[in-house]
Amino acid sequence: MSLDFLTNYTGCIFDFDGTIILSEHVHMKAWEDLADELHLNLPVGFLEHSVGMSDQQLIKILARAWDYVLSEDQILERKRRFYMIRCPVESSVVPGVVDVIKRLHQRGVPLAIATSSSREEVLPVLNRLGISDFFKGVCTVEDITHPKPDPEIYNCAASRLNMPAKRCVAFEDSMAGVTSARAAGCGLVTVQTLYSAERLGPAILSVKDFTDIKLRGLLDTIGH
Repeated sequence: MSLDFLTNYTGCIFDFDGTIILSEHVHMKAWEDLADELHLNLPVGFLEHSVGMSDQQLIKILARAWDYVLSEDQILERKRRFYMIRCPVESSVVPGVVDVIKRLHQRGVPLAIATSSSREEVLPVLNRLGISDFFKGVCTVEDITHPKPDPEIYNCAASRLNMPAKRCVAFEDSMAGVTSARAAGCGLVTVQTLYSAERLGPAILSVKDFTDIKLRGLLDTIGH
């Protein structure tokens, strides 16, 4: 397939959880840790539907389900404490993503992040991987009013690159994320760390991870 149309794209926007770092399972364990600490049960289907959703969305669900035994702020603080304890030990990097980010940066492609995670969860990981300086913008849940699947986060990231979202290729792994990127008008590359290509839907390209040989042509074409 010819990828010449990709010259219309001049920037790249990366999701974080599931796209740069494999940490969805860590988030799930943190929610379970919180429930265990409080001797309460998570709502049926809570973990399955949490993927790609922001903590702010999820704490509203829990606060109601738990009859406001804790405030939303208290739930958020305790959950993040459990996550920050587990993350350095239990999370891992999506194969090949650091090399891809470095390659795009070396070619001068503007890069940004659009994530439903918080700044305090994202920045330490980027620093640990040595890639924080490669991103012109990092848009986290603190920067927006409407989390994914709303397109606001991708429009935020594109604005940090000083270009419209339709000039950006988005790398996404979740259902909420692909909906957000499409609604913003981004080109889309789906990463199958959680869901199949069929489940994630139409995309420029769908890859298992960033070691996929199919990425080579795409990376060399963007912005040329």
